[in-house]
Amino acid sequence: MSLSNFFTCLIVYLYLMQLAKISLSPQHIKLVTNAGWILTKNEILLHIKKAFEELYNWQQLTIQSRALPADVLKPGGKISRGENYLGLPWIVLDNPRHFIKGNIFAVRTLFWWGRFFSTTLHLSGLWQQKAGQQLLNAFEILQKEPLKICYSGDEWVHDINNSSYLPIESIDRERFETIIKEAPFIKIAIQTSINNIENAIEILMQQFEFIVTIIGDGS
Repeated sequence: MSLSNFFTCLIVYLYLMQLAKISLSPQHIKLVTNAGWILTKNEILLHIKKAFEELYNWQQLTIQSRALPADVLKPGGKISRGENYLGLPWIVLDNPRHFIKGNIFAVRTLFWWGRFFSTTLHLSGLWQQKAGQQLLNAFEILQKEPLKICYSGDEWVHDINNSSYLPIESIDRERFETIIKEAPFIKIAIQTSINNIENAIEILMQQFEFIVTIIGDGS
């Protein structure tokens, strides 16, 4: 090998070695060498999933006592889990879950690691029209609760603290009616802090019952 080729190979080798180096902070190294915290995280998520299964059973009993449309109940509920919604693990219970493009009727219960628990009513198209009058009739009740509404932008933003969610108490009745009638979709959401995790299922039950009671008659 010529001297020039040797130095070329050496430079390439040193460059690749630099690229391959994993640079971690002392805190990162402490975490990556400790499997226990990942196992604990998985155990926590398993506990929450089981709690959501119990919540689903309770929701089914609640749905049976409300006049929800038979079509939206056909798919049945579903629990999903993921590791990366904006970088954080999540668990979702969709019940009802009538997700047909342009005609959505769903109630989504969400656990988002480090952020919050939430319950969200998601309507569009036919179901938005059908439930619209019930929502208008309940406007004063909705304003008294810490609810937020999303009706524009990305329909699949689940971060209730995103700027696309507005407090319903900040919207007057005329604007609310316009949103119900003209927006491409509506999402009405309420959250509770992760700090309330010991009472979260009871709170989520109350949130779910509040929502389905409002839209249950005549939807």
